[in-house]
Amino acid sequence: MTVMKGRLARVLARWRIIFILVSLIKLLLMVWVAPYGDLLNFALGAESVLGFLKLGRFPSFSSTGVYGPLQVLLAPFLWVWFMLPIEHPPILSIGLFSHSTSELIFAFLIKLPSFLADIGTGIVVLRLVKQLTNSDLNGAVAFLLWYANPFNIFWIQAFGWMDVIPTFILVLALMFVYERRWFCCGVCVSVATVLRLFPVLIVPFLLLAVKTDRKRAYFHLFSGLILPLMCGFVVLYATGAGTLMAIISAPLSAPWLLDFLGFKITSDSVRLVPVLLTVQFYVIVRYWRERTPLQLVAVSLLALLTAHTYGGINHHFIWVAPFLSVSAALNYDELWIFALTFVTGSLYPFIIPLPSSLYPMVHVLDPTYAGAFFAAKAAYLLKINLKSIRPGPFPEKQAP
Repeated sequence: MTVMKGRLARVLARWRIIFILVSLIKLLLMVWVAPYGDLLNFALGAESVLGFLKLGRFPSFSSTGVYGPLQVLLAPFLWVWFMLPIEHPPILSIGLFSHSTSELIFAFLIKLPSFLADIGTGIVVLRLVKQLTNSDLNGAVAFLLWYANPFNIFWIQAFGWMDVIPTFILVLALMFVYERRWFCCGVCVSVATVLRLFPVLIVPFLLLAVKTDRKRAYFHLFSGLILPLMCGFVVLYATGAGTLMAIISAPLSAPWLLDFLGFKITSDSVRLVPVLLTVQFYVIVRYWRERTPLQLVAVSLLALLTAHTYGGINHHFIWVAPFLSVSAALNYDELWIFALTFVTGSLYPFIIPLPSSLYPMVHVLDPTYAGAFFAAKAAYLLKINLKSIRPGPFPEKQAP
């Protein structure tokens, strides 16, 4: 065992070399796998944003909807592609198995923001674990659990999933929590929420992490949360891009969002997000021994993703991946369930681009894969709760 640990330490000591090799693989995937699925929709939205800007107008919120901020973020990279002296085929005509020079450059540029956020997330994860453990080895473990994870490599580099960008900002928020920089934490959570709505659901859990200098910390946190939202609204209103009612009513144009949040219960599946988040929050407040910021963020995201029970949610697991990477690097007893969760999450056949003739064959086991992934998420959530539960049948209420 000692020999194996020594060899592992020597391997991890070369994490920078591993980083370079994995990065080369990622760059190859970025250009070789042409954008498809939701990434093409984001690219079309970015093209629409550029059209508005050419007319001297800011894109209206009603036209971009809840994906508008990510489309605006992607627009400069698409603009670079249009400025290059190459042909520019219609975005929807870019084929999955076609590799013209123009399409290779398009694939690289359109996935570049996610690639940069991927590296940024790894760096913050490494820094956070080194800060918590004062160990280069543990930092390398956390970095590789995130950066060399095949699940993440597929969704970020091959599929081009842009959720990694707000995820990176949310990881920054956690780092600021540990540094007690509450205003910066609030700003990060607010910006991540603007890009994707889900981070707002962890705010009640973050409030539990405010332990010292309560009044000032709460003030700084809420100031950080509100300021970017107010600035964004002022910009939208001043440019005629959107009103308060247009912003509030935007979720109504995305019924999947209401479905996800549990406000629309369908007959074929169940959405329990508000219920499970409420139950989890109560369990933390009433029974947990200590409320470490990492566990609070990880368990809230796990509860959110576990409550969404249908099988197509595996790509959203990117949200919790960096926090579980940190947690597993701090607690090696979690490595087995960490690996199990990502293995089961990688078994969905539809994430692999295959000829349509093979679909009936590979999709026959979809319910099994979905059930295994759901069970693994639930088991991880249960493990964190059991590890954090206070000893004794019924703990006394703590004095304020």
